[in-house]
Parts: sequence; C-alpha cells; structure tokens
Amino acid sequence: MKTKFSVMLTLFMALVVQISFAQDKNVSGTVSDESGLPLAGATVIIEGTTTGVSTDFDGKYSILASEGDTLVFSFVGYATASEVVAGSNVINVSMTQDNALDEVVLVAYGSVDKQKVAGAVSVVTSETIENVPLASFDQILQGQAPGVQVFSGSGQPGAAARVRIRGNGSINGSSAPIYIVDGIQITAGDFAALNANDFASVSVLKDASATAPFGSRGANGVILITTKKGNYNQKTSVTYKTQYGITEIGDAPFEMMNSQEILEFQRTVGSGAGAGLTDAEISELAQTNTNWKDVFFRTGITQNHEIAISGGDENSRYFTSMSYFEQDGVAERSNLQRFTLRGNFENKLSDKSKFGVNTSLGFSKSNFISSENGIALQNPFAAAYLAQPYQSLRDEDGFLITGPGFVGGNSLEELLVNGNNNQQVKIIAQGFFETAVMKNISFRTDLGIDYSQDNFIDYSDPATYYGGIVTPGNEGDYGESNNYNSRITATNKLQWANVYDDVHSVDVSLFTEYYKQNFRSSSMRGYGINPLLVGYPAGITPGTPENELIPVVGGSKVVRGLFSAFAIANYDYDSKLGFSASIRRDASSKFSDDNQWGTFYSLAGRWNISKEDFMKDVSYVDNLKLRASYGTAGNQAAVADYAAETQYGQLSYGGVTGIGVAAIGNPELKWETAQMFNVGVDFDLFDYKVSGSIEYYNNKTVDLFVDYTLSLTSGFSSIQNNAGSMRNAGIDVDLNVNVIDNDNFSLDVYGNFNHNKNEILDLGQVSEFESGTSIIREGLPLGSHYVVGWAGVNPANGEPLYYDGDGNVTNSFSDNNSTANWGSFNPEWTGGFGLRGTLGAFDFSTLFTFADEYYRFNNQSFFQENHNFSQFNLSTIMNTMWQQPGDVTEIQSYLYPRQFSSKDIEDASFTKWRNLTVGYTLPKKYMKGFDLFESLRIYGMVQNLKTWTNFTGFDPEDNNNIAGYEYPMPTIYTFGLNIQF
Repeated sequence: MKTKFSVMLTLFMALVVQISFAQDKNVSGTVSDESGLPLAGATVIIEGTTTGVSTDFDGKYSILASEGDTLVFSFVGYATASEVVAGSNVINVSMTQDNALDEVVLVAYGSVDKQKVAGAVSVVTSETIENVPLASFDQILQGQAPGVQVFSGSGQPGAAARVRIRGNGSINGSSAPIYIVDGIQITAGDFAALNANDFASVSVLKDASATAPFGSRGANGVILITTKKGNYNQKTSVTYKTQYGITEIGDAPFEMMNSQEILEFQRTVGSGAGAGLTDAEISELAQTNTNWKDVFFRTGITQNHEIAISGGDENSRYFTSMSYFEQDGVAERSNLQRFTLRGNFENKLSDKSKFGVNTSLGFSKSNFISSENGIALQNPFAAAYLAQPYQSLRDEDGFLITGPGFVGGNSLEELLVNGNNNQQVKIIAQGFFETAVMKNISFRTDLGIDYSQDNFIDYSDPATYYGGIVTPGNEGDYGESNNYNSRITATNKLQWANVYDDVHSVDVSLFTEYYKQNFRSSSMRGYGINPLLVGYPAGITPGTPENELIPVVGGSKVVRGLFSAFAIANYDYDSKLGFSASIRRDASSKFSDDNQWGTFYSLAGRWNISKEDFMKDVSYVDNLKLRASYGTAGNQAAVADYAAETQYGQLSYGGVTGIGVAAIGNPELKWETAQMFNVGVDFDLFDYKVSGSIEYYNNKTVDLFVDYTLSLTSGFSSIQNNAGSMRNAGIDVDLNVNVIDNDNFSLDVYGNFNHNKNEILDLGQVSEFESGTSIIREGLPLGSHYVVGWAGVNPANGEPLYYDGDGNVTNSFSDNNSTANWGSFNPEWTGGFGLRGTLGAFDFSTLFTFADEYYRFNNQSFFQENHNFSQFNLSTIMNTMWQQPGDVTEIQSYLYPRQFSSKDIEDASFTKWRNLTVGYTLPKKYMKGFDLFESLRIYGMVQNLKTWTNFTGFDPEDNNNIAGYEYPMPTIYTFGLNIQF
C-alpha cells in the first residue's frame, strides 16, 4: 500500500512540476504599421486554438499564453506576422502591407486565407454590392464572377433573377444555387426584404470541394453571405447614406404602325376597322394617333435612406442598421416599399469563449403587375404596343373608353382600378456560442431561424370591363392568400487543430446539423363584389347554387426535414502544399426509408508553387497556385414533397365526390447526384499588377429526375423516376490588370467569362421527349429549340416556305417536320468586363455583361408581325408584306396562315452596358475644422444604360425560353450621398 502511495505521490508531484513549467503567463505589447502608427482592432490569436484578443485604440494587447506558443498577428490589408512566446513577456510587432492579403475567403462552415483555398471560390466584395439601386441582391451579381449566370427575369421592382452556376444541373428539378446568410438558408425571393448594403462579403462556391460539405443542398452551387460586424476596440462610427433617382423605360427595338399605316393595312387584308374604308375616311380616322406607350408608362421615383452604427470595446463589438427603400416601376401603380432593421452583436465571455447574435427584420409591400407575359388583358406591356392608335383613350366626358375591341382602355382600366398587392414580413435570427474546450480543441453551436409571412391580395371591380366579363357571375372577385414559412437550422461543430514542427498544420471538424421547414398556406376567393366594398373581403356576396358565386377556399401544409452528420479535414505543409477532404451523410424526409440516406464527399489539393525555393528568383511571379478537386453533391430540390408516397385527395366521378388516389408515388426515388471535377490555377504577377485564375470543370449529374409517361389505362399521365445523366463541362477565366497606380491616378481593367457546354448523355428508357417548344434528347444540350424550319417566302406567290425533316424546301407545314437545329435558350458564353479607378478625389467604375450562343423564341414578333392579328396594332415591318409577284420579302402574303416556326427563334446574344458610376470624396484637407463628420462622398450612377443585340423583342435577357411582353428592365439614374460621422 505504501509503495502504491509513493508512486502516486511521485507522479502527482511530477505533474505539478510540469504544469508549473507550462503555466500561462501574461504576454503584452503593441501592434503598429511600418510607420509606427498603432493598428487598432488587429487580431492576436494563439496558433492552433481559438483563443485570441484584439488590440485597443492604441494598438496594445494583452493575452495569456505559454512559452512555446506561437502568436499570430493579423490585420486586414497587412501580411500575417507570427512570434513565438519565449522568455520575454513583451512582444511588439510591426506589420507590413501585403497586396495578397486582401482576401479572407468564406468557405463551407468557415473562412480561410485565399492562398490556402483549394476549391473553386469567387469573391464579390461589399464595395461591388453597395449603393446599387436594385431591390433584389441577386441581380447585383451580374457579371461579377465567372461561371455565374445571372439573368434578370423582370424589371418589376424587387423581382428575383435567375441564377445558374456552371450551367443547369437538372432537367426537371431546380438548378438554382442555395443562399446562406450568416449560416441560415434563404430563398432568392427573400432578397426583396433584405438590405444588400448590410452584406460584408459574398463567396460563390462552385466545385465539389467547396459545395460537398453542404451535401444534398450543394449540387447547384452555394452563395455564402456574411453581414457586417463592428470591430473590437473601435470607437462608435455612424454612417448615413441617401439616394434619389428616377426610373425610365427604354426604347423598344421595333416600331409600331401609326394610325394611317394600320388602317391602310387593315383595308388591304380586309379585316379590322380599316376594311372597306376610302382614303378620305382613313385620313379622317387617322387624325387620332394615340401614343399608348406614354399612357401606360411613367418616370418612376426611387429613393433609399439608411443609417448604420458600429463599434466595439475590448470584449464586444456591434453593428446595427436601419433602412427605407422605395422604387416606382415604369408601369403605373407598380412599386416596392421596404423597411429593414438589423442588429449584430458579439461578446467575449473570456479569452476562450464568446457568443454572438445576428438578427434581421424586413417588411416589404409591393403593387405588382399580375400578368407580364403574353397578350392577356392584364398585361400593360402588351397593350402599350398592341392597342390601336386610332382609338382614343377617353370620351368627351373624360371617361375611359372600354369595351370589346378597346385593348388600350380595357387594359389601362385594369391597371388603375383593379389591384394586385403583396406584403411580406421577414425575420432572420442566428445565434452562436463558441468556446475552447481545451488546448487545440474548440466547440461551436449555431441556431438559426428564418421566418417569412406573405400576404397576397388581388381584386377586380365589377364596374370594370375585366370584372364584368371574366369573373364568375361577371360581378368582380376578391382573392387573398397567406403563406407562412419557417426554417430552423441547428449546427454543432467540434474542431481539433494543431501545428507540428511549425510547418505541419492539421485541423479536423466534426458536425451535426438539423434542418426543418414548416410551410403552411391558406387561400380564399369570393365573387359578386359590392361596388362600395371593392378590395375588401366584406364585399363578397354569399354564394348559392343558383347565383354561381360560391366562394373557393384552399390550403396546404408541408413539413420537410434534413438531418446530417459530416466531417471536414484540412492539412497544410508550410503554406506550400495543402489537402482537404469532406464527407457528409444526409437523411431527407422526401425519400422512402430505403433511400433516405445519401453520402456525399470531396477531395481537394493545392500546390502553392510560388512558395517553393526554386521560385525565389522568378521576380515577376508573386503567387502561383495549382489546385484540383473531385467530389459529389446531391440535389433533392427537384423531388416533389411526398413524391415517394402515393397521395390521396378529394375526387369526383359521375357527380359523386369521394376520396381517391390523386398521385402515384415512387418509393424507389433517390438522390439526384452531381459528380464534379475541377482543376485550376491562380496567379498574381508583376508585383500584383496582373491577377487572375483559369479553371476547367467537368460536372456530370446522374440519376436525373425524369417524368416517365404512363399508359392512359393507369389514369395518370406520368410518374417521377431517376433515369439518365447530363454533363456540364467548361472553363472559367477571371482577370484583373492594374494598368496605372500612383498617388493621383489609378486604373484597373477587369473581366471574366465562362464557356459551358451542356449535353444530355442518357435518358434511361427513352431517348427523347418534347417539352413545350423544346426537345430533351440524348446528345443535345438542354433547352434545344424544336420547331419546323422557316425557308422564306416564295416571291412568285407570297406563299410561306418551310423545311421538311430531310432539309428539303416545301410549302406544306407540318409539326412532324420539327427539327432541333435552332440552338438552345441556355447560353454557352457568359461574362462581364469593365474598369474602375480614381483620379484625385474622384472615383469611377463601369461594368458590361454579355451572353453568346443564346437563342430565344420571340413570341412578340409572332403577334405583331402576323396579319391574322390585325385587330391589334402591328409592327411597321408588316408594310413590307408580299403583295405582288416578284416581291422579295420575309413577310408572307395574308392569304396564307402564319405558323410558329424557326422564323420566330432569334439570336438573343447580347452585350449590356450595365453600370456607370462616378463619385467624389471630399479630401481631408477640406474637412479641417469640421469635426461633425469623418468622410463625405457624393456620386452619380446609371444602371442599364444600353443593350447591343440582334434580338427584336423587348429584352434578350430573361429567365424563360419564350419572350413575350415582359416587364422590361428600366434605366435607373441615381444620385447618392454617403456621410460617416
């Protein structure tokens, strides 16, 4: 017993002695720049741990560390410095500026120095985002990163864009990336309720190494956003920004007939008001020449006001902002109003623990155009061009002229009297707690909620033409729907990190994540509106079987869930070589028990060639890095909720209502998976004058979600299956050249482009199937147009000519002769280029974007270049219609019907002058004696200046295949003022 006690006592004393030698001591010092000025807010971290502090206003710091620990000093724009704790308790550091240190890149579940990134990641800075007068942030991404295709779907204020990263990864499913704001996934439509000026940085993740950690959510790319924070030891800073401007509609690339022309055309074809009229009668009627474009469109007002306050002390930091944004659309009554409030707070509980909370509240209200495509009565963009100019807007008493045939008056009445309103409340709240469990081991937990509530109201006045002819009972209607959407995300992270022999850095992180979404909707629509209560549910008439005014109600509830366990590991050797790996297991509620789990992984490596000894004498190379990655990511967005299960619902047969099978489920459904390969090179040359990257990728999507046609005897049209594969392969190029850089003048020229080649490889049991005006066929790119070929007009008789399936010219039109020789509506080339610079106190920038090998179906031309629709106004090109033998023209005789053909498929490739900004920052020397503010900048900006294209529709850029009379993108002129107090 005594022997055991002696041994234990000896071990205990040895441990005490060891601890006494390794105990922490207080290390302090000052961090300054090359000129000796203190750097406030510099970060001091013990390498391999999460223990750290920030310098105060005088650049001073104090931290508990052990001898042998390495202190890492970092500050934005300066090269990282490191010092080993030895005998002295004082360590002073002078930091040097480093052009390579302008990027700490956001990656999956963390951040990393740009030089250590092995995946395909593009960064968009806050300077690029700020002050652009677009209500939806995703539109601001246009032309900013290679491989990121952003097409504005509508000029309606707050409308979301269509975003694709390296092409379309799914046939029937969603190909949109996911958006993560402070760790919380949101949808693109939510950006209308968020203030993009609150965003600090944006990373676009494009390859498997970057996206695989997101598992089943990352197949189509990930866009990571962090919001602004204050700095530790920062005095309170107040920034006020204001912006005013106007929005205007641009000129259409076509001309419409005036009254004289359309009346004479109608007389020629024998249809419409001009049929049978004499020259004198036409001249008399043509005295009225209404400009319907001026009637429907206006110059809108846009304004933005926001105030932001940030700061911090030794243990806490904060950022809060409040903003109000309002933008009128170019169409009467269309507008968006938005109010946002944000509060971000972080606090150090000790040297080893901290917590933070990020919250955002947004409220938006909009009046929108219910139909902005086709020639529906509710579409003012069609009526502004198709309404007959010889018709007056109002009668002698000033009332709108409406009724059958009065396209202009009917549509304007619908626009001004009837309503389409939307209100949204958006709340995002995220909190975290992080602590150092022991040396080299840290733990972090995050909990976030994204909640939105949308209210939609639309109504038709029974006194309007629309309300009197379209609604049941022809007595107007009132509809209202409410959507409630909540998403909860809980993530736990346990990380081990260590450094061996000062050159081997290793970290391993283990995660669990729980995601749950609850969606609920309710809707109602009533009819027979009391004229005194238009726009209110109280105006609805109780329905009876006799009056056919029975209200309709509906609703739905969907619960989705995802549970995940995953790991991420990184290794770095002396900043020269690096490897990373990840593996993730996801369980989704969308699949049956047998296919519920999916496994996704990634492997990546990098070689920082410029760090090697043999590169020391290559003076013109500042950084040169080779990287490669391979991995998989999943896509479950394409699967309908409960698609794996047979669904039952209310059905009627023979006048009897009951419960029956509403949809056949497929329990064999499983994950759609993207297999992604990427290799790239990053470079900085000639003292950082030339910077960029070149990448090649090859992404193959397998187990595609495809709808198989069922036998008519089954009672159902189709069932969803996993079948086939598709490839996207291409290159991304990004380049920035610093042409001039001196004290008075600087100029950077930049550009990026992507070339993406899409091909459908396999469709399983079938080799092709039609989809609207396109065909999905093995060997073709997705979005291939499929129509009958147009061969021109026979000059002898004005007859339209077509190509048959063998390429021979024929005068017989048949859908059986459709071919896929007309390109795709998914462009092969996209990108952006521009310049930015300073001249004294002035700054300037401009941006152009482009798309090439891009074809769209121009439905506008089909209507306004069609003699069959002479009840509408027509394009002046119809004046060149064939009328006699020998006429050489592309407009056929009115004696033959106009058909859909490749004549209506146009090259929609474009180059757009997207933005021009000129600003002036008041020099410090002029602010002496003005202690009220620290900086002042005024600027002017123009958005959507000009488009170069051969496309003859409103706008070649849109989010769908068929170009109708969409809400065009307006030109926006703004003037702004930024003041920092």
